Amino acid sequence: METKNKQEVVEEFLKKCRRLGLNVTPQRLVIYQALVNDSTHPSPEMVYQKIKPIHPTISLATVYKTLETFEKHGLVAVVTNLHNTVRYDPLTKRHHHLVCVRCKKIVDIEDPELDALKIPEVVTKNNVLIDFSVHFKVICEECRKKE
Repeated sequence: METKNKQEVVEEFLKKCRRLGLNVTPQRLVIYQALVNDSTHPSPEMVYQKIKPIHPTISLATVYKTLETFEKHGLVAVVTNLHNTVRYDPLTKRHHHLVCVRCKKIVDIEDPELDALKIPEVVTKNNVLIDFSVHFKVICEECRKKE
C-alpha cells in the first residue's frame, strides 16, 4: 500500500470510529497503524512485537482485545485462520488472497474477474450471502526456490 493510500486508510478508520462512537485511544491508533503498515496480514502476536518497542506498557491481551473490537465493528477483516492463529487485514472492501501453505505469507489480490464469480445456488438457496473472498492456497515462489 502506498503512503498516500495508508494515510487515507487511517483517516477513514478515524471517521468510522467517530461514527461508531468508539474512542480512538493511542493504543487503538498504534495497533491500527501497525496493521496498515504491514502488508503481511499480521497476527496479533506480530502486531504486538511491532508496537511493543514504541509502547512498552501495552499488553498482548490489549492487542487481541483491540483487534477483536475492530473486527466486531467492521474496521478490519479476519483473513484466515489456516495457520493456527488469526490474521488481520485493514482492508475491508472485497479482495482476495494468495496464502502460502509453507511460509504462511498472505498476498492481496484485487481482480474484477474474481469479484464477478457466479455464486453457486447451494450457497444462496437457503442463505443470505453477505460477502465472499477467494483464498488460493499456494507454495510461493520463494518457498519453491528453497526446494
